[in-house]
Amino acid sequence: MTIPKFRAWTEEGKVMYYDVYPFKDDTLLLSYDEISFDEVPASDFILMQSTGLIDKNGEEIFEGDVLLTYDDELAKVYWDDVLAGWFVDFIYETAELSEVADIQSSRSICKIIGNIYENPELLEEE
Repeated sequence: MTIPKFRAWTEEGKVMYYDVYPFKDDTLLLSYDEISFDEVPASDFILMQSTGLIDKNGEEIFEGDVLLTYDDELAKVYWDDVLAGWFVDFIYETAELSEVADIQSSRSICKIIGNIYENPELLEEE
C-alpha cells in the first residue's frame, strides 16, 4: 500500500514545502528536518498530493506540476473529483495521466519542468 505524500504552497511566503502531513483540526505539520515540525493552519496553504508516479528523470509528480510531454506539449496535472482520477490538462485537450505514463512501472514518459505556483508563466499562452 502506498502512503499518500503531500506538498504545500503558501502564497504569503511564496514557498513550497515538501515534507507536509495533514493533521487534526484542519492543520498541517510542516517538517524542516527529521525532528523539527511546525503545526500550521491548513487554510494558509494550498495542499497538493503526489500522483504516485515519477517523471522520466525519476522526480515525483504532484498535483499542480507542469509536464513537458514526449511531443513537446505542456500539460498541467490535476485530480478530477467527478471522475476520481489524475488527469493532465493540455492547452487544447484533457487526457488521463495514464495516457502519458506507464502505470505498470510508475514511470512517466514526460518530465516535470515546474509547477503552477512557482512557475505560473509556463502555462501562459504565447
